[in-house]
Amino acid sequence: MNELAKSKIYQLLETIQDESILKQVMEDVAFYASKADSVDHLTKGQLKELDAAISEADLGKTISWDSYKKDLDEWRKK
Repeated sequence: MNELAKSKIYQLLETIQDESILKQVMEDVAFYASKADSVDHLTKGQLKELDAAISEADLGKTISWDSYKKDLDEWRKK
């Protein structure tokens, strides 16, 4: 199966002409080939915070970029 899968991937890559798509495929493959996930190094508490943040974002509980920049500028002045 391993060689068959590689062969099919090679054939698919040979048909792609768009350089930006090839670069994206390369980045995606490199990510999965590393077998490391960025959340693997997070603590249980950090994972809980991440899940909460994702839930809030899914519910639309976010602020605008401009609001964030304004808040950040105010925080820097303190």
